[in-house]
Amino acid sequence: MEGGEKKFRVLIVGGSVAGLTLAHCLLKNGIDFVVLEANEDIAPPVGASIGILPNGARILDQLGLFDDVFDAVEPLQRSSFWGDSGNLIMSSDTPKILTERHGYSINFLERQTLLQIFYSHLKDGHHKVLLKKRVTKVEHHATHVTASCEDGTSYQGDIIVGADGIRSSVRRQMWDHIDSQGLSKSLESDRNATTSEYDCVFGISKETPGLVPGESHRTFGRDYSFLTIANKDGHVYWFFFTKMRRRYQNHEIPRFNPAETDKHVAPWLHKPLSGSVCFKDVYEKALIKTHLALEEADFTHWHRDRFVCIGDSIHKMTPNAGQGGNSAIESAVTLANHLTELLQMNSLPRTDEINKCFQAWEKVRRARVTKIMAAANDLTRLEAGATLKHRIIGLHILPYIRTILLERSSADIVGAPRLKSVPLGPRSLRATMPYLDQMKDTHETSFWQRGMMSLPIWACFGLACVTMTPYIQKVRPLIIPYFLEGQWTAGNGDTLDLRGPIYNIGFMDRLFKPLIFCFLPSISGTDPISNIQMRTFITDVGTVFGIWMLESYRTCHTSTGALLPIVAGTAFQLNGIGKWAPIYYALEYLLVPLQKILPSPQIESASTISLMMGLLIGAYVPTYMNFTADTVESRRSWNAIWQPFPVIVPALASIIYRVGKAALKTNKRANPQESPKARSEQNMFWTRAAYISLAAISGITWIKCIHSMPVGSSLKSIFWPSLEGHTQPVASFTDGIARFLQYDQILAMASSFVWLALRIREVKHSGASFSWAKATSALIGATFALGPGAAFALGWGWKEELLHGMASL
Repeated sequence: MEGGEKKFRVLIVGGSVAGLTLAHCLLKNGIDFVVLEANEDIAPPVGASIGILPNGARILDQLGLFDDVFDAVEPLQRSSFWGDSGNLIMSSDTPKILTERHGYSINFLERQTLLQIFYSHLKDGHHKVLLKKRVTKVEHHATHVTASCEDGTSYQGDIIVGADGIRSSVRRQMWDHIDSQGLSKSLESDRNATTSEYDCVFGISKETPGLVPGESHRTFGRDYSFLTIANKDGHVYWFFFTKMRRRYQNHEIPRFNPAETDKHVAPWLHKPLSGSVCFKDVYEKALIKTHLALEEADFTHWHRDRFVCIGDSIHKMTPNAGQGGNSAIESAVTLANHLTELLQMNSLPRTDEINKCFQAWEKVRRARVTKIMAAANDLTRLEAGATLKHRIIGLHILPYIRTILLERSSADIVGAPRLKSVPLGPRSLRATMPYLDQMKDTHETSFWQRGMMSLPIWACFGLACVTMTPYIQKVRPLIIPYFLEGQWTAGNGDTLDLRGPIYNIGFMDRLFKPLIFCFLPSISGTDPISNIQMRTFITDVGTVFGIWMLESYRTCHTSTGALLPIVAGTAFQLNGIGKWAPIYYALEYLLVPLQKILPSPQIESASTISLMMGLLIGAYVPTYMNFTADTVESRRSWNAIWQPFPVIVPALASIIYRVGKAALKTNKRANPQESPKARSEQNMFWTRAAYISLAAISGITWIKCIHSMPVGSSLKSIFWPSLEGHTQPVASFTDGIARFLQYDQILAMASSFVWLALRIREVKHSGASFSWAKATSALIGATFALGPGAAFALGWGWKEELLHGMASL
């Protein structure tokens, strides 16, 4: 009591990482609490180790705990991955890069040490942590809850928080409370949510030769895996995971006899932990070891009325990713944030107000923790080669996707929450990749809002359907006679045989011969107007596709997102980019909000360089030769080479990337101290070189074409279609193709500019400062002076400059 007024009180059941984190957060926010811990020791020596990753470390830094954690560890610098036979799959400095990016290292220490640090820093709050208080019953009342303990004592509070692990007594009491409200059917999924498919023998061993502090080792086996970390005190933390005979549920999950642990591990003692150390070397030096089944659970009910659960009691994941403890820390902090906001509005809230507070907390928290939990559980299966897919990825593909994995790790880390009422630690402010909550408002929009915003893009698609499609239908009958006759005569008198093969591959000839024929009036110079239009158009198509590919290289894209430009590019070669560009832009905009891009907006320099080389060889050289080769026959041949460029360019870029990696690695060894800022600037340098090059190619082509326009023609007559043109009859095959291309070009570039405007709008709402009037004027001016392709490339480049500036804040 204080001044005769009742204070809001939180009963925390469990002196766990989650429970003590919440205690610290409540102490910082001036909220009363008591921790009820069942054990007689707040930090029992159970032999478990725990990983503190940057997302958890930043919160511990806010709470004043991280310095003590850091003093107890040797931060990870390198990770090595090994196969079943001791072969090195991959060695990586990812832990070091993550430290540089996010301000905090990856740290492993004994769970006992961490809990002792938590407890010692409570200081004036020590008396609020009560030991040997096993909660056996919780009574829920209209205005409070009462927790009764095994020793006969009871404690009253306004809410009760279950931080007591996967076998949470609070969660069971909450279920009983829900059951008493006649909602037992809604509990069916939760009562069967806990499963176990893997078990783990984990322990701590004495110093082992060959295991260097600051390095971790993972061994990928068939139905088993190892994780080993050496700390600076000489202790080695190790985990031995094995797949059990079947998947168990709830109460059938096995408990293991400690006396049989040696027998369980015996068949694997010869297996490698690294290139020079086997499991036996570490196991024989074990100071303590434990054998447990690994439970997995994602419960539906996180709270009810004055009950709420956090940590393993609601989201239990396998330990391979090291995110279990960090997710518990995050859940505690976000709950404290929401409680603080609630109590600022009402110091003694009603049950319905508390329930709404918990609902808001769960809504914010569930999406993130579900994603992390799924990734952690899948990592267990990847390392143990659970399926053919996992074995292929783990043993063969992993070295080639290390950059993707690094960026995804960063994307997960920067989305972490913090304690809102406490300033951030200095380490956090020195991070080279800012956390999302350290940026300005990212103006998050829902999928449906984005859908509404993308309507102008879909309008371009609708216009393509009502304009371009009729032209295809009108032109097709005009083409057939030429193929029946078997020849076509160019304006210069050259005659082409239309019956012979072009690719000497059946399906390629059937697919592309009609398309190549449609280009003949333009590339041969037979129609000077369409020649100018086509030269600018297909040069701009290369520019647009190059930007699509650069976007796909962002690490926020899934494999499906990475394939989107290739699929859309192949489709637009067959049906027109005016129809397929809107589809690409709409899908890309809907599936990839700016919030996904901001954590890691840059494009790796090696990818950019490889793509530009691929574009030059696979798109721009054939484009140039389309119009400059000596004979019409050779121009047709070059057009045949150009046609499949949406597949050829990515393939060439991939080959160049892999070949160039060796040289880049050599350069990296020559300059091992390259800082994250230097890497960031290098990435931006090549992105800048890419968009300037794309703009220059399109711009020079535009200027040259405009200066070679026939007398009496104009920009409007060449590039702008008649509004009624699609309803008028087509006079000839050449006329039909020219008019089709006008709609194709206008609608493709219109959708490009709409997409670019939507993306720039997102960037502005996320903190970028600029004038729309000046930006629009510059874009219009660039379009008339350099052409739409160059203007689009420069506009996209400006967007990248804005993103780079935001990421560098």
